[in-house]
Amino acid sequence: MPERIASVAEIRANDATLIEPLRAALKRPMLVGTEIAERDLATREITVLGDKSLPYDVLKKVMATCTDADYGKISLAVLQKEKPVEASRLKPV
Repeated sequence: MPERIASVAEIRANDATLIEPLRAALKRPMLVGTEIAERDLATREITVLGDKSLPYDVLKKVMATCTDADYGKISLAVLQKEKPVEASRLKPV
């Protein structure tokens, strides 16, 4: 079950560069494991999932927090709703 860390409104209301509750969650021992070797930091990966309603300032804070929590590879995945196919592109079967 997903864990609520903070709302978009809470993140936007805070002037801090990092989202401390998110940083704390990302640093938990069950996610990090034992101490991370310096060489392993660059290989740690995380994917941020969002859609067009996610404000850029929130995305920027999320990504900065991931970097601060020792994630060296950050990917952004976006949700796109299906678009209707144009009738002119359909071919008869």
